[in-house]
Amino acid sequence: MGFPSPALDFAEKRVSLDDHCITVPHATYLVRAAGTHWRAGIMSGALLVVDSSKTPCDGSIVVGTLQGDFRVLRFRKVPIPHLEEIDHPEKKFALLDDLEDDGVFGVVTWILNDARSGEFDDVPVM
Repeated sequence: MGFPSPALDFAEKRVSLDDHCITVPHATYLVRAAGTHWRAGIMSGALLVVDSSKTPCDGSIVVGTLQGDFRVLRFRKVPIPHLEEIDHPEKKFALLDDLEDDGVFGVVTWILNDARSGEFDDVPVM
């Protein structure tokens, strides 16, 4: 019988994106972004972690439903709760209680971009 290895005291648990990014598994969805939204740092094909159990706050990026279509939008509370296009904030969509097709499906909690393309650069050169 030998002695235990001293290295066992320094062993770390493996990193799990599930443990890190998902807090409520039954209310979390992974969505692939269809387009690029520069202002939000979302590249085309990015993986969005969407939590439908969270309540959005002012400025949250959300997956919203407009006329039955899912879209990535920004939630605003002022002057009244509404959704707006991320890249064109002048395009606003009112949230009405009587419309079942319009609303917030879930809050985007994490954005996972493929960094190999080098497409996202916060200091563009003209």
